[in-house]
Amino acid sequence: MFIKNYTSAELNINEVKVVEVLSSFYDHQDQKSEEQLSYSLKSNGQLLPLTVSAKNELIDGYRRLNLLRGLGVKSVKVQIIDEEPTLDLRVALNTTRIKTENDLTKEVIQIFNSVPKRQGKREGDEKYDRYAIIQAKLDYRWKSSTAIRQIDKIIENDFEDNLLMKGIVTKGWTLTDCERYVGGLKKLDVDRELGYTEKLKKGEININEAVEFITETVVLSTEYQDTFIIPDRSSSFNLNCRDINQLVQFKGQVPFIFTSIPYYSVRYYNTGEGSDQLGHERTPEQFAANIGKIISRFEFLLNPTSNVMINIGETYRNGCALDIPGLVKNAIKEHTGLTYKDTLIWSKPNPRPQGEKVNRPTNNTEVILWFVVDPAKSKYNHLKYTDEKKQIGITKGAKDVNQNGVVSKKSKSLSKPYKKIYNHLAAQDVNRMIKCAVGGNKPVQEASILSHPAMMAELLPVVPILMTTDENDLVFDPFGGVNTTGRIANLLNRRYLSTELTSQYYQVGCKVMENAQKEFNLDELSIVLNEFNEAA
Repeated sequence: MFIKNYTSAELNINEVKVVEVLSSFYDHQDQKSEEQLSYSLKSNGQLLPLTVSAKNELIDGYRRLNLLRGLGVKSVKVQIIDEEPTLDLRVALNTTRIKTENDLTKEVIQIFNSVPKRQGKREGDEKYDRYAIIQAKLDYRWKSSTAIRQIDKIIENDFEDNLLMKGIVTKGWTLTDCERYVGGLKKLDVDRELGYTEKLKKGEININEAVEFITETVVLSTEYQDTFIIPDRSSSFNLNCRDINQLVQFKGQVPFIFTSIPYYSVRYYNTGEGSDQLGHERTPEQFAANIGKIISRFEFLLNPTSNVMINIGETYRNGCALDIPGLVKNAIKEHTGLTYKDTLIWSKPNPRPQGEKVNRPTNNTEVILWFVVDPAKSKYNHLKYTDEKKQIGITKGAKDVNQNGVVSKKSKSLSKPYKKIYNHLAAQDVNRMIKCAVGGNKPVQEASILSHPAMMAELLPVVPILMTTDENDLVFDPFGGVNTTGRIANLLNRRYLSTELTSQYYQVGCKVMENAQKEFNLDELSIVLNEFNEAA
């Protein structure tokens, strides 16, 4: 801002009056900047005058005033202007100032607050256009009246620390997302105790994620209630697996249980149980005993042909394994009537360490503990593998003809889910070791933006399900999570039963099952079974 009319003067430093609201408007500069300015004032003297009103009220130059006082200066140069000491004027005089995110945000808010919310005409029929005034003051950063209205609403409903406006001004948060949030989503989140507002305040998510997460959660919770059933395909229950005895209709109906239990002492899940949740017992032995007791609750679902497989990972302390799989195996033997059959190894070509920096190789395996009800009657299907990886051909829409006129056999194309299953099976060559990559579970990501902190590898259930069940058999996952087991079970033409304690994971899992129905293709499944099932 260029000041045309001013009077130069020199005042006793004590005559300069501090205006608190102006003094505290901008954040303090960092220590290095303060030291540089102090050195300049000490070496070169005061080169720029302070700006004061006719009553000696300081409008601009608070940093210089404080540093000059610290240097013991008795008098200061000022320029006296015939203006009231307002925040608007202070902002206008600081266009070249190095500003913090908070400074930039407060400037925008000040401009909005300084222009009265009234429309209509002034005396002399002069039209008053608040939107145009704000747009001009902001150098047309926001050009539409709609944007100005949105910002008004956001400012009125923002957090005390102006979190949303700071995101808009300095992080590129959209007005639409912020308006949707203050327009109702925030209340929904707080009323339903979803927790996304707290994550937003802590900086764990941005406004776009908050809006999407709240919207998705509300939609899922409305669409999927505590019981979600696809007739003759799947039954999902928002239920603690400890309460499985409520599902008496499934007594003796489950040929196969396949599940991945929580790691011991590694992560907290959003179950609402806090520090008392499964996996955070005081000792590994207590954790194992609890697992054994929980598995015992499922026995009434089984019959003499049934198999039970428990996927479990190791936990390390100070670089040393706690032998969690061994403890859990013994606890299941102690607390159930099941017979231990074997341990399968799940090999990960792309393992993810637990964040430890210790002197040991990265663990690239987990185990699958295998139990049966009756060793003489438990179902087992032999699968056939080859050492050579197979790739299914893709149909181009026409048969190939060689130079002799011989028409080649037309290859059968597979859709993406079945091609994944086919290639996964083709990569297996040792029956007691399952090779399966970890990483993003795309079917879950496609079902919902809401995720799970420890999703099962997408293809891990394929081999266990094919080895221990036939088509239309029922597969049960008591720790259902987002129903990775269920999706594979349905793609392999098995029925599915799951329980999941956490509502959010349960609801995402229901959507996963709904999508699996659209992917199911019996013809393509027959290709897979004919290739890898010895009995086929």
